[in-house]
Amino acid sequence: MAPRRLARSRPPRRGQPGDTPQPLDHWAVSVMVTLTLALTVLILGGDQAAARVRDFSWQQRQVGAEDRAFLLTFSRPMDRASVEANLSLSPPLPGKFSWAGRRMAYTLTEPIPYGQTFSLSLSQASDRFSAQSDKTSGFQPFQSEFQSRPRVFLYIGCQGEEANRLVLANLAQRQRLILTPKNLVVLDFKPYPLGDLVLFSATDRDRGDALLNQQLYTVTTGIQIRPPEALLGESTAVWRPSDNDSESGQLELVLDHRQYQNLKFDLSADGQVIVVQRVNRQDPTDFGPWVVRSGQEPYRLETEPGGDFMIAPDSQSLVLLQGEGTAIIDLAPDTPAQAGQTLDFLPGYGQVLDIAADGTAAAMVNFNQNDPKKRFMESLFWVTNQGREEELLTVSGTILDAQFDAHQNFLYVLASELLTEPSQDNLTTEGYVEQPLLLAINLKTQAIIKLLLLPQRPRIHMSLAPDGRSLLLDLDQEEPQSVKVGRPPPDAAPEIWYLPLSPASDPSGPQISDPETYPFQGLQATWLP
Repeated sequence: MAPRRLARSRPPRRGQPGDTPQPLDHWAVSVMVTLTLALTVLILGGDQAAARVRDFSWQQRQVGAEDRAFLLTFSRPMDRASVEANLSLSPPLPGKFSWAGRRMAYTLTEPIPYGQTFSLSLSQASDRFSAQSDKTSGFQPFQSEFQSRPRVFLYIGCQGEEANRLVLANLAQRQRLILTPKNLVVLDFKPYPLGDLVLFSATDRDRGDALLNQQLYTVTTGIQIRPPEALLGESTAVWRPSDNDSESGQLELVLDHRQYQNLKFDLSADGQVIVVQRVNRQDPTDFGPWVVRSGQEPYRLETEPGGDFMIAPDSQSLVLLQGEGTAIIDLAPDTPAQAGQTLDFLPGYGQVLDIAADGTAAAMVNFNQNDPKKRFMESLFWVTNQGREEELLTVSGTILDAQFDAHQNFLYVLASELLTEPSQDNLTTEGYVEQPLLLAINLKTQAIIKLLLLPQRPRIHMSLAPDGRSLLLDLDQEEPQSVKVGRPPPDAAPEIWYLPLSPASDPSGPQISDPETYPFQGLQATWLP
């Protein structure tokens, strides 16, 4: 008998007339109907969501003088006039608006004051489409805060536990903090761009050859700055030493003195390049500038030896005095072996005092060696990268220093004029003394403003605050009448003066108001960036 074949089961038919609908079909149809209704409502009624600020570039950041503008990014194109009319900054910051699509930029016309907290609010504004159709879509109010950097300066102490050590002074907290150990005698220093590190040179007093063992170090300040993404109230309390800060005072050796003696040095504006004048201990004829970069071995800059120097604000070139002029040396070649090429040479200038932050101008000194009428005088020149050379000032004494403010409105100058001094014993001829002056030069009108007549001291150092609202001066103690000017007594220590300045926008120009002498002594008082 033949075997029977098993019948194969067939899958149920779906979608045929008379079949029962499945639950998944009901759900799919419901979703499509709901989406269709939602799209219809949006098309007929328009987008009713409130416009809002999507991003604020300075939100909860600490802003410095190099931060010139902030950005507001909106969720939709805005009615520009409504935003500009309703934007509020407290305390006020003068500036101007510019737009690019949904982004609004506010560019400050003056440097931001340091040591303050600011609030930004925008409570009312209209987007472009609702303003054109007279409809009100609403605006989501926005409020945020940001801060400017703290008002802090550094100096080399001259008394007690601070003597010969690097000290940080915080004006807001009215505190001082010693950063370096007792065995190191600090000679010079340069702060890094964010103020979190300081590059300094020092000798070790515990070594027998302390005068020849100058080395370069970095030390942490304990300051933590949170700059914008794009860029890296008075107290009556007395000054007092600060409590120990675990994040400050951390030391690291940058360059030793084993084969070369380290002399003058400079730090680039971006904190990436150090240039050091070095002399070979075995061969004194082997001297010149060396370049130190993070993560690389130091290398000699192959150029003609020169004198004083400084790294330009672009961090790509070195301004070096050579012969009877100033050379611009390349610091950023394709390979270190190609470093040292001369990019430009400015004859006649024997000193560079300062270079504007944007690199477009420099304050330079001409000693007038080729001008018989000014043979024993010094002239201050304003030299631009467009070839413009303007003589701003000529003095019979010395031009000691000059510093540009952040927006190049004024040049602050420390200079001296020669004064005749009658003989004390009536037996010798009369002599000369130098009378120091503090001046401000308006770079637009070249008008000279006399700010202060300073005491006759052998050495005066000046530092202009990054926001341009104050000056620090440190100068030698006043001497007894019996001591000749230029020879201070052994126990004389410098004073540090704090000189508040009126805003540069003042029609009469900057003026000094309520100067203060700090109750501590130090050298090279210098503001942090």
